[in-house]
Amino acid sequence: MSKLTRRPWFGLRSVIAIAASVTVIYMASVVMDRPVESLIVLWLAADLGIVWMAIRILKDPYSTDKTFDEYFYEDREDIRRSEPE
Repeated sequence: MSKLTRRPWFGLRSVIAIAASVTVIYMASVVMDRPVESLIVLWLAADLGIVWMAIRILKDPYSTDKTFDEYFYEDREDIRRSEPE
C-alpha cells in the first residue's frame, strides 16, 4: 500500500476521536467503580491513545501560509502585536 492511500479510519480526525473516546471511557469507569484490573487496562490504553494522537498530530504534513507574527491574536485587537517598524 502506498503512503498516499491511507485507510480512512486512521485519518487524523479518527485518531483524535479514538484517543478521546478511550480517555472518556476510562474516566467514566473510574466513577462507576469498575474493577481495578479493567481500570489499569483502560488507563494504559488511554495513555497509549494520547501518545499515538500526539505523534499523529506532530507528523501531520499540514502546512499553512500564515505566520505567527502576522496572525498573532487576530481575533483580539487589544492584544495584537504592533506592526514591525
